[in-house]
Amino acid sequence: MAKIVVTEQIDPSGIRLLKEAGHEVIELGLGGGIEITPEQVGDAEILLVRIAEVTRGLMKACPGLKLVSKHGVGTDNIDMDAAKEYGVAVTIAPGANSLSVAEHAFAMLMTLAKNLPIVCSKYREIGFAAKNCAPGIEITGKTLGIIGCGRIGSRIAKMAHGGFDMKVLAYDPYITEAPEGVELVSDRDRVFKESDFVTLHPVLNKETQGSVGAREFALMKQGALFINCGRGPLIDEQALIDALESGHIGGAGLDVTAVEPCPPENPLFGMPNVLLTPHYAPATREAAVATSSLAAQNVLDFLAGKPIEGRVL
Repeated sequence: MAKIVVTEQIDPSGIRLLKEAGHEVIELGLGGGIEITPEQVGDAEILLVRIAEVTRGLMKACPGLKLVSKHGVGTDNIDMDAAKEYGVAVTIAPGANSLSVAEHAFAMLMTLAKNLPIVCSKYREIGFAAKNCAPGIEITGKTLGIIGCGRIGSRIAKMAHGGFDMKVLAYDPYITEAPEGVELVSDRDRVFKESDFVTLHPVLNKETQGSVGAREFALMKQGALFINCGRGPLIDEQALIDALESGHIGGAGLDVTAVEPCPPENPLFGMPNVLLTPHYAPATREAAVATSSLAAQNVLDFLAGKPIEGRVL
């Protein structure tokens, strides 16, 4: 029997799998982004985490820790160098929430294209005259640019091309084939220059952190729309704010921000052409069950010595 610490609230399906296998499960119920303390982990062998911070200090102080099972796919909250140094395995839950995130990104794109936040607000203020205050745009036939065409990006590409006959440009140096109807480009700048909508879905690492800033926003078409359902640190947030305030960027849909939760004083909250959601893209009933179950199954497979598709370390 293993001792397993689950840092944050997850769907009960995963907890049930672990308990039915006879393991001791401790649920901390931490808030997102909080650093886990050695006292909370104790002599546990397994950590199942969402976005709580798993630091070098924690791993050093908890020599019994054997596995960090990520509820999701991003490992930016886990010190991977330390995990390698201390022999702690790391697994992710690939594909479990990809559809939910892709749908959320596309919902943001369509909401901004139709100016729904502005029109809904104006309707309350000025009545039926709101129908003339902010004409939307059609997305059919427009160009969508995707940075990062993995599980999520490729789903969005299929929605755009298959559902709306959009031209899709994708930049991803880690793939050699793209979905049908997608032009895989080697020049990243083309994505920003030619697209009416740009959506970000690369993994956050040292190479991609801050990789979209003032230069990239300046390359975008006047009035283009920008979506980020990846990670906040992928972009220079102040540069985005500047581009929105100048009117060069027509609007932004952000499920992630540089600091989470986003501080109430952040100017983004006051912009009528900005959609902000609290890292909510994966929060569907289906994704909650799938991610929780897969993260738990990774734990069980690890303990049984079975191969794990989502093992990254």
